[in-house]
Amino acid sequence: MTIVNDVYELNLATAGKLKLRATARLAEGGADAVFEACVLLHEAARAERRAVDALPRCPPSTRLAASIEECWCLIEGADPARAGRAWGRVLEDLRHVDRATGEAMLSRIHPRHEESQRAFHKVIASCTHLTRVGASGSLVPPTKDGQLATHRDVQRALAAFPGAVGFWWASYRLLEAMGELQKSWAALQRARLLDPENRRFEAMSLFLAVHALPEMEADEYLGRVRSSFDGAGAEICLMYALAELHLAEKGSRAKERRTRALDASNAGLTQATTDGLRRNLKATQLLSQDLLAGRKPTLDILYRAGLGESAAAASSSRNVAELVTQLASRSVAPNEPIPQAA
Repeated sequence: MTIVNDVYELNLATAGKLKLRATARLAEGGADAVFEACVLLHEAARAERRAVDALPRCPPSTRLAASIEECWCLIEGADPARAGRAWGRVLEDLRHVDRATGEAMLSRIHPRHEESQRAFHKVIASCTHLTRVGASGSLVPPTKDGQLATHRDVQRALAAFPGAVGFWWASYRLLEAMGELQKSWAALQRARLLDPENRRFEAMSLFLAVHALPEMEADEYLGRVRSSFDGAGAEICLMYALAELHLAEKGSRAKERRTRALDASNAGLTQATTDGLRRNLKATQLLSQDLLAGRKPTLDILYRAGLGESAAAASSSRNVAELVTQLASRSVAPNEPIPQAA
């Protein structure tokens, strides 16, 4: 119990220090300082959650206090959508304490939460293009004009809520579709700073790196996960493999890169937890094998990998490597829904 309590105290102390640093950065003003404060507050929210999760027998009031602090950090960290998720935990934890205790503990957070949600709703309601594409289920409109208009909405939302992870993700997707790869890279890196534990964000960054960065920098970036694929996660193995195959197409150490891609896809298959990831890793494995053997990849790869529906819908002249990459990206893309006005 002492060890667990030490973990609890350590995380509480960490959260406190992060909040103080965030307060100092906010006082400085300026877009960069405000964003850094948002990053610190997101980390503080995670520390609050880790603290209470370290207690095997957590008193209801302690759990409620942790959820309140987590929610407060996300509100002040300008991420109303995730603060809304934390508020759900607050309401659930509230059921396990007496009314007087609950009301006293909510006295600070409740008005701030309502204020944040009102401001959020007002901004979202003004982002008509963004809410339209969100309702359609496809974030990226098919036309350039639609993409530009939607991204203007995203920028408006980020100006008001620079800590909103979902909007940075949307910015990355839209900028990538518009061919603004360096800006897309910067947006994805901001999403990763706010949510560094999101493996899918990291996985997508591996593939974007080979498009947005010079080859040497991209190679260095890939090198961070190259030393060991064991335990890296199926998503990271998949996108790493595709990144290496893309660099191989440029003619740079092709055999070496295709071998790495095969190794990564093999490792990813042992870690895949969903059928979708397993099928896409199998397709990448078969693609790597064909390329290493000097064979031209055909749609047979997709059929053998269990992606027969996609193969049947594809033209026989379609570039199979591009199709495998497209399908894999869809399977890895994080589920970051864009909030819509009610």
